[in-house]
Amino acid sequence: MPVSGRLPLDGGRLDAALAGGLLLAGCHEIYGPAAPGFALMLALASRRPGPILWISDGHTGGRGEDGRLYGLGIAELGGDPGQLWLVAAGGVLPMLRAAAEAQRCPALAAIVLESHGDARAIDLTVTRRLQLAAAANGLFTLLLRQGSPRPSAALTRWQAVAAATRHLAGGAPGLPRLALSLTRQRGGPSDITNLLEWNRDRRRFVAAGQSAGQLVPIGAAFARRAGQHGAAHPGAGLAAAGQRTAGPIAA
Repeated sequence: MPVSGRLPLDGGRLDAALAGGLLLAGCHEIYGPAAPGFALMLALASRRPGPILWISDGHTGGRGEDGRLYGLGIAELGGDPGQLWLVAAGGVLPMLRAAAEAQRCPALAAIVLESHGDARAIDLTVTRRLQLAAAANGLFTLLLRQGSPRPSAALTRWQAVAAATRHLAGGAPGLPRLALSLTRQRGGPSDITNLLEWNRDRRRFVAAGQSAGQLVPIGAAFARRAGQHGAAHPGAGLAAAGQRTAGPIAA
């Protein structure tokens, strides 16, 4: 039975370590190359009403528009592109100021903060403020980070990596997969890894078996900029075939 106020993940080791699932009224950190995909899946799996507010610091790490969210790719993960609001804050500090305002909005389903590089301004004090506001306002807050893990007051820290998916009949790829590691948890066990599949129709995670296959297409929501051939991520061409998600709002 799902625990009220928590998001079940695997129905097994991870949920047991998390006392029933990921606490929705909290701030959680995600590292790794599949962090954006995992964050989007978590926000969709929470099934909370309202839009998902995605605030980026506006930096791309030299990738240009590569990795930008695409509407068709979001739909392929089971989401509604119209319910994802994008904000390019123009820096880490403007991003944090926007987050402080957004965390007081009860109409939001979730807030995702996407930082690039080391982002040293996101320190222990900042993460404590994010966590306190998330708990006080009941807003699911996800913080995407790069570089080496730093001291943080977030409830959990995750490492998310794309995994191989099993083949279906005829050689078609199966459900998208992520290799997830719970590397830190305040007041609870950590160092737990599991392989999960994403079911877009049910908008939930399910535990996966350890079978070989081709790379998981979670990158469908994150495609290369228009005019370029190929895909920046596995499955990215799927999103590139559709109309681009409206550009982010400059904060």
